[in-house]
Amino acid sequence: MTTGESTYRTVLWRVVFPITAMIVLSSIDRVNISFAALRMNADIGLDPAAYGLGASLFFVGYIACQLPSAAVLRRIGARRWIAFSVIGWGVTAALMGLVTNRTQFFGLRVLLGVFESGFAPGTVWYISQWLPRAYRARSLSLSMVAIPLSVVIGGPICGALVSLGSSTLPGWRLMFFVEGAVTVLAGFAALAWFVDRPDQAKWLDADQRRWIAEAAEAETAAGGGAEAPPFSRLIRTPRLWVCAFLWFVLVTASNAMVFWLPLTIKAAGQHDPLVIGVLSALPWAALGTGLLLNARHSDRTGERRWHVGIAAVLGASGLALAAFAGPSAAALAILVVGCFGIGGAQSVFWAIPTESPLTRHAQAIVTINLVGNLSGLIVPAAIGRVVAATGSTAMPIYALAALTLCAVPLLAILGRGSVRPAV
Repeated sequence: MTTGESTYRTVLWRVVFPITAMIVLSSIDRVNISFAALRMNADIGLDPAAYGLGASLFFVGYIACQLPSAAVLRRIGARRWIAFSVIGWGVTAALMGLVTNRTQFFGLRVLLGVFESGFAPGTVWYISQWLPRAYRARSLSLSMVAIPLSVVIGGPICGALVSLGSSTLPGWRLMFFVEGAVTVLAGFAALAWFVDRPDQAKWLDADQRRWIAEAAEAETAAGGGAEAPPFSRLIRTPRLWVCAFLWFVLVTASNAMVFWLPLTIKAAGQHDPLVIGVLSALPWAALGTGLLLNARHSDRTGERRWHVGIAAVLGASGLALAAFAGPSAAALAILVVGCFGIGGAQSVFWAIPTESPLTRHAQAIVTINLVGNLSGLIVPAAIGRVVAATGSTAMPIYALAALTLCAVPLLAILGRGSVRPAV
């Protein structure tokens, strides 16, 4: 085994997998309100519009504090920053178990977004300090799998905890307390587990530390390609905004589904929280499978746009047909197929903006990601208003299907090469 391969495997176990576990915890603590809502909404007086607004408010803190969080990371070091972030959102998640009204609910959702804001982008930077480009992509792909994995794992756990409540401690409050406490413990464990830099890692031998240092020096010397453009030029690049809206289109359905799927299953007549948790996990398992399989096939063939476009059409068709089938087992089965397509489209997307020297830079990637995150701010609240007015989730699902289908013309624009950089 070469030094590079042995170093990669060691870093995978000591850095990448633990970071992925933290991302799983962050996702669970972000979306467990969808299971709490099965009983919390009635207990504290939340109608669908207020619940949808609370789900969206997470993204206010999340979007606003991403850049400040990155500055804190550089100032205090990765080890303390990881621990601070994880402990902060764990405490906030646990406090959700104490809410008694919508004002407290709204405030804690914003605060949770503040603590989680820089974690996922910061971990991308942290992992990049340990592995060169040849190994980095396969490692960073694990962070994308962490989101569907969190629902596959967390759905049944959340459902079981909600089922364990009593008259003195409702199950949804118990769920927040337990899952928040687990996250806080993980944050303290991070202080002992992580180090700031590879040269501080005693679990690497001398050859492995040297290999990492030499790889980093080689990348620095290469300069990573063209210089990053000034932001004033970047925002005048049409390709950037086509890619940004394409990402918005591809992530909107999953951002909506994560907050509304359990309530939709309940509306179909299933009231056992544990069963709802298990059923909610099925579409997310399909999304994760599509993410892995389509990305692997796309890498093998080197083709990107058809892989995104066909997967997006499959996803849109699954959403529309599930809404047409109405609340039923057949609708859930169709949704599973649609989610396979949604995951497949998301997994290949980032290979498209990185084809261009301008949209390959960090400024462009952050901008595209922020536009995608806007869907989490807008869509859950919008769905809440529609459900409150109509009593049905069918119309929002049709709208999500139509939006997902917009990926096709956007890909056609990118494929024609008509979207040229600003000069």
